[in-house]
Amino acid sequence: MENVHDRAHELARALKNSQQYRRYRRAEAEIQDDDESLELIEKFRAKQMEYQAQQFMGEELDESAREELAGLRQVLEEKPEVREYLQAEVQLVQLLADVQEIVAEAVSLHLPGTSTEPPRPAGTEDGVPGEDSPPPVQ
Repeated sequence: MENVHDRAHELARALKNSQQYRRYRRAEAEIQDDDESLELIEKFRAKQMEYQAQQFMGEELDESAREELAGLRQVLEEKPEVREYLQAEVQLVQLLADVQEIVAEAVSLHLPGTSTEPPRPAGTEDGVPGEDSPPPVQ
C-alpha cells in the first residue's frame, strides 16, 4: 500500500524544483533588501484585500478606490524587480491552484472557484434521483 504522506513529500519536492517556484524565489531575493518596494507591495495587498472584502459584502467600489488601487499598481509595475516578483508570484499561485484542483478532482471533491462540477450520484440525472435509481444508503 502506498504511503500518501510520502507521495505528498514527493509532490512538495517537485514543486520546489519547478520553474515557477525557482523564479519566484529568485525574484523574492531581488527585492528582499528593498524596504521601499516591500512597503509598496504590502500597502497594495492591504488595499486589495480591503476592497475585495467590500465587494464580498456587496459594496461597489467608488471611483477613488479604483484610482488608488490602479495608482499603486502602476507604481509597483514601474519597478522591474517588483513587476518580476509579482508576475512570478502569480505563476506560482496558478501552479498551486492547478495542483489543488487535480487533487480535488481525483478525490471527487468540489471546491468553490474550481472549474470542475461536483460529481452526480449514480443513477441520477442532474442530481435528481430517477425511478430506476438505487435507494439511498443509510
